Amino acid sequence: MSNKNGIVRLKDLPEKSVCVRLNDKIQKSMIESALKLVPGRYNLAKRLSVNVATIYDFEKGRFRSVSLDFLKKLSSFLVENGYEEFSLEKLETEFIWIKTKWAGKCIFNPKFSINFNTKEGVKIISGIFFDGGLTSGVYPFYTNNEENLVNQMISNVNSVIGNIEYIKRKDENNFRVEFPKIFGYILLNGLEILPGSKLFNDPPIPEFIMKNPILYLNFIQQAFDDEGTVNLGRSDGGSKAIQLWQYNSRSVSPIRLVRLKQLLEKVGIDVSGPYGPTRIYNSKKGYTSYGWIIQISNQADIRKFAERINFSLPKKKDKLVSLLNSYKTPLRFKRGRAEEEILKTCKELKNENKRLTIKSIARKTNRKRYYISQLTSRLAKEGRLKVTKDRMVIKGISGFQEKEFDLV
Repeated sequence: MSNKNGIVRLKDLPEKSVCVRLNDKIQKSMIESALKLVPGRYNLAKRLSVNVATIYDFEKGRFRSVSLDFLKKLSSFLVENGYEEFSLEKLETEFIWIKTKWAGKCIFNPKFSINFNTKEGVKIISGIFFDGGLTSGVYPFYTNNEENLVNQMISNVNSVIGNIEYIKRKDENNFRVEFPKIFGYILLNGLEILPGSKLFNDPPIPEFIMKNPILYLNFIQQAFDDEGTVNLGRSDGGSKAIQLWQYNSRSVSPIRLVRLKQLLEKVGIDVSGPYGPTRIYNSKKGYTSYGWIIQISNQADIRKFAERINFSLPKKKDKLVSLLNSYKTPLRFKRGRAEEEILKTCKELKNENKRLTIKSIARKTNRKRYYISQLTSRLAKEGRLKVTKDRMVIKGISGFQEKEFDLV
């Protein structure tokens, strides 16, 4: 299980595969300070186990970048000898850019330490988990038929990690953005998000998201923006639901789908499933994928989804409104929960300094009085409500006294 906390530091990245760029003044100052400790560039190169040309090139700023491996060695040497201003923690805030070694696009002004414990950070991860991914070559990408979602992903990445270079294009009906490998290293080495197809590596949602209510609300929304659908149901009113499908290379439910269900339940939304495999595809490449589904089908839970999460996409949001407006009957109490709902309503009425009667409870819950009468009688027999006044006809007056209750 990953113990990553959503914070990525420079030290987390693979030093032999990453290059950085500092301004010439800082690089020159680092070498001058090191030469005070070990006079002579050849001696310093020997002390650091590097080529003397590396020392010279770094000092003079001859090339656009330097390997993170060398920077770590030089930084460590200086810090050990009292130059704390050249620690990696301080240097990482001074980078002009960072990229992979040799070729590769850059992240300009990288925002170390990079913090994914934000709305934007969590939406990046959710996008990678659902409509995006990390290729086997460690290149992140995101694909969606809604261009504004792709643009929002780019904006989120810029907000969290820095001004990033990318390629955006349209493939048939989808828009796609491809990010540089250095961003892939941040996801892989900093967050332990594995490269390769989700069909095969079946990644779990990170623990730091699972434990944080503020974060997982945004994670859920991005997941449903990417993969969720709103089913308006049949003409007879059946099959109304919010659904989300995911696929696996094995005939077992994807762990990210199981965890997504757990997150929804933490928000107080009951979810059915995962059900499957109900869709099976055989690809031209020779592998089979199995489709699994979760769904929110109870009217009350669909309303909770709309209130607590909802979609950010206008099309899906409008469709959800249409689904909610299609209900002609009031919310049903869920099986086994009717009594709890009545007790909750009684507490609310009492807090409002109102009498607890069949009429007041029925009005507040939008239920038939006969139905409420049955439930309150059952609660009274179980000792969970007490009758303070029995219903009785008032003699000589055309009327009656209502049965009144109180909480036990």
